[in-house]
Amino acid sequence: MSLRAFNDLFPDEDAARAWFERARWPNGPECYHCGVIGNAAYMPKTKFWHCKACKKQFSVTAGTPMHRTHLPLLVWAQAIYLIVSSSKGISAMKLSEMLDVHYATAWHLGHRIRAMMAEANPILAGVVEIDEMYAGAPPRKKAKPSRDHDDSDDSEPPPANPKGRGTKRPLVLVAAERGGDVVAKVIPTHGKAAIAEALDGVVDPMATVMTDGLPAYKHIGKTQPHLSVNHSDREYARTDEATGLRVHVNRIESFNGFMRRAVIGVFHNVSVKHLGRYTGEATFRWNRKAEACLDRMARLVKNGEGRLLSYHFLTAKAA
Repeated sequence: MSLRAFNDLFPDEDAARAWFERARWPNGPECYHCGVIGNAAYMPKTKFWHCKACKKQFSVTAGTPMHRTHLPLLVWAQAIYLIVSSSKGISAMKLSEMLDVHYATAWHLGHRIRAMMAEANPILAGVVEIDEMYAGAPPRKKAKPSRDHDDSDDSEPPPANPKGRGTKRPLVLVAAERGGDVVAKVIPTHGKAAIAEALDGVVDPMATVMTDGLPAYKHIGKTQPHLSVNHSDREYARTDEATGLRVHVNRIESFNGFMRRAVIGVFHNVSVKHLGRYTGEATFRWNRKAEACLDRMARLVKNGEGRLLSYHFLTAKAA
């Protein structure tokens, strides 16, 4: 959807409010308090709905990350459009500039929209690729150690940053159905227990799982078909003789590259505390890229039901 088409659809606050109500309540207004559908009267002066069943008032933002917002719904619609229509996301600083709001407001707004992007994990079937990735921007290069003597070697390179499993960057486990959806979950380590817990209820028991040669994946073969490639021996793809399947994790590598470019190029740094929302945004964007922009916006609004995200929670020290 072009920016001109968006402006035609959302010319003012009333149009934005009407769109949010259609997106959230396709069958009529649903009372936030008693759940009755289609039995409420709109009060134009207060912008609230009055439920005729329980006699209480509610709004289209109640019970969502937009709950008790001080921002106009037109600003919310603009922010959702900008984030959903972008290829890899928008930083809080850019969102602040484009919406003419304070940086802290844009930052809170962005995280609440990401909370609305989170979706229930689908059951992945058929051929499912699994791999882990290190999220967050790579650490800065270390400087040379201080020289104690003038005759020290100037050509000595700075100490290298830890790579691979020696790094302290946060981990994300990614599972991708070949030709289908992607599921990404933050995990504390790449150990067997953490991986098994993250995959619980995600992969169909009859699916054929493909991984790299990480030993923690070996337990998968005890419960379902499991094929792997050995990246340590520069084996990145092969054809399994028994099944005739092409064994690789290229779909996950593609998603990992997509998410890394978003982190490095847009957000620059992602903390462990908020990483789950950023992975949710990446999977929503990846899984819904074939949908029309307006459909993605409506899906996002519907996903927000029952999710509250206060500024205090976002800024509180991580446990």
